[in-house]
Amino acid sequence: MPSANLFKQAFSKDLQKNLFPENEFYKNSKDDSSFIENDQVNLPHAGTIPGVTVDRTEKTDPTQRTDTATYYKVHEFSTDPTLIKFSEGLIVNYNKRASIVEEQGDAINTTFADFVANEWAATTGVIQVRTSGEARPATTAAATGNRKRITLKDVLASSKELNKQGVPQKGRFACITPDMLEDILLIPEAQNANFNADKPLVDGSIGYWMGFKWYIRERVNIFTNAATPVIKAIDAAGAATDNAAAIFWHKNFVRRAEGNNKAFLNLDDSVYQGDIVSALARGGASLARKDGKGIINLVEAAAA
Repeated sequence: MPSANLFKQAFSKDLQKNLFPENEFYKNSKDDSSFIENDQVNLPHAGTIPGVTVDRTEKTDPTQRTDTATYYKVHEFSTDPTLIKFSEGLIVNYNKRASIVEEQGDAINTTFADFVANEWAATTGVIQVRTSGEARPATTAAATGNRKRITLKDVLASSKELNKQGVPQKGRFACITPDMLEDILLIPEAQNANFNADKPLVDGSIGYWMGFKWYIRERVNIFTNAATPVIKAIDAAGAATDNAAAIFWHKNFVRRAEGNNKAFLNLDDSVYQGDIVSALARGGASLARKDGKGIINLVEAAAA
């Protein structure tokens, strides 16, 4: 017979939840969620801009503008089912079913946010800027060696590329990793109150700086180390040569469609002797323009 101790035991009712990254960055985009019940969202694109002549002296034959359309698919994001054994509801000191339903919704939201960042950045024509600072250790899960830190020059280069594309100043955002946040907070100009009217170094965050509102997320995107880096799918295996990447974008140049999370409950299952819970949501994302304008990939560069 197992022995038991005679001391009092107490267990907190507060469950230590799993951690999920910041997923709100993608809300800063054109919202196509009214089309969530469709298989795809179609996006019309205007054709060639007409020429302009000063002091025209000769009649010019008219030309017809040819518009085109692109589309993006709406996908299903679903969790693996979770079993809650009947006895668990009797012996645990918290509402496990509610906790699992909440966690499955968080898991879908996180995967969808990963998907959105990947879809925005992977569009043909999106400009890449490489980091150029001093060496620090690589930060993605499987990467080895060193990568170059973000510098003020890199932020300015990303802003310059958006300026050259004619992207408006108001409504710009950036999403970076925690290690990239450290890079930026080490930039002397970021620490100089005279350089920053908004004083970004508040509680270790940067908020609004250099014309961008900043989001910090555990993962944004990952690229290969090819001569021209190629973005990796969100479920791709890690590699020693992986490079973390950030995105800079304008909210009117990116789009997303997202539906509500739907929880499915199979109560009192006779085979598994418990409740089975899963969740599903529909969603999709794309750049607003087919030429890749309105978003910049800032990709780490390898360092010695």
